Amino acid sequence: MLPRLASLAPLARKPGRFARDEEGAVTIAALIWVVFFIFMMASAIEMGVTLTKQVLLDRATDLTARVIRLGMEGMPSEATLRERVCQKAGFLGGENCFDNVSVETFVVNRNNWSSSIDAHPLRCENFSDDSAPPPSATLEGGLSNQIMLMRVCLRVKPMMIDNPLAQALIRTAPIDDPDHFALISTTAFVTEPRATSIFPSASGS
Repeated sequence: MLPRLASLAPLARKPGRFARDEEGAVTIAALIWVVFFIFMMASAIEMGVTLTKQVLLDRATDLTARVIRLGMEGMPSEATLRERVCQKAGFLGGENCFDNVSVETFVVNRNNWSSSIDAHPLRCENFSDDSAPPPSATLEGGLSNQIMLMRVCLRVKPMMIDNPLAQALIRTAPIDDPDHFALISTTAFVTEPRATSIFPSASGS
């Protein structure tokens, strides 16, 4: 009986040695930090792409406003302005750009330096459903040598929707969409002086 117990003694000591063994102890901490660094890298990539998209949208907004400022095409419709923004937006102007961009224009009153932009909530519509088009945009046309504002909103889907930065952008976005956040660009310009106004005096689409 004693020889049999003696042969089992090494087996009884193995759990104790395993508990005291420090080999591989760093692996657990490393795994925790690897997950953290992956999220950090994903957020950094998302931030870089988002800032690039914002710069491209700002540039496209300025170039689109130039068309109105010079009176090259009269007062375009919103569809024309949306198409122009997407054409000038670089890689933002993909197949989904036209369905996700909204454009508004407002006249600035020089008497009190105010406009109706504050009275109009941000318009950031989804145009992909042709059967239920969104309401018409506010497109105020200014007279010659008048200050105008153009506001453009682009609905953007994050590259990695599960990373913390993307979720924060979606939560704070001024649109009710669980999969998109909003990039907003606003520019001011003065219509070129000319003998007669090429713009309508009332709001329209």
